[in-house]
Amino acid sequence: MSTDPEISRPWFVRSVPLGVLLLVTGAVGLLSAFELSIDKIRLLRDADAALSCDLNPFFSCSSVMVYPQSEIFGFPNQFLGIGAFAVPVLLGALLMARTPLPRWALVGLNIGLAGGVVMVTYLQYASLFEIGAGCPWCMVVWAVTILQFCVVTAHNVRTGAFGAGLRDHAVTRVLSGMPVLLACLWMFVIAAVVLVQFWTFFSTQL
Repeated sequence: MSTDPEISRPWFVRSVPLGVLLLVTGAVGLLSAFELSIDKIRLLRDADAALSCDLNPFFSCSSVMVYPQSEIFGFPNQFLGIGAFAVPVLLGALLMARTPLPRWALVGLNIGLAGGVVMVTYLQYASLFEIGAGCPWCMVVWAVTILQFCVVTAHNVRTGAFGAGLRDHAVTRVLSGMPVLLACLWMFVIAAVVLVQFWTFFSTQL
């Protein structure tokens, strides 16, 4: 039986597995933000353009993009996404290469992701309760942001980046041991809200 201490540690504490997750999810988020940016430009050129993600009246990117919430900081949110997702892609590649990263790098990523989940939570509320339509590509961005936040937070808790008190506390130690499960539960709640809000559409599919 292997006694390698690196193998015995949780996968999200180890450099390569964490790097793979950040690189893959970051690339998915980057692709989604890029696709949304292209669609936004197409919509600006032609207000009647049919976008690839316009699936039906309830799941339609163009329906969401015409609202002010799609430009929180005065420019399209998707442009911010391109820059934001480039960071986990870069850090993921460095971790996969086993490049030692200073503690502040992943703490900084954690802070950025915390801001990201606050923003996507607001956009979820706006999309579901104010606009009444969902953007499929946006939902992909929601999912990868939540997953990255949960995993990076668990990494920083377990490595003591937030202090020994959180690292050794019984509750945070248990919660930090299942970041993917917590992310899945989080997304399940969102999916349930989507189902309830768009029940008119889903009921017609039964």
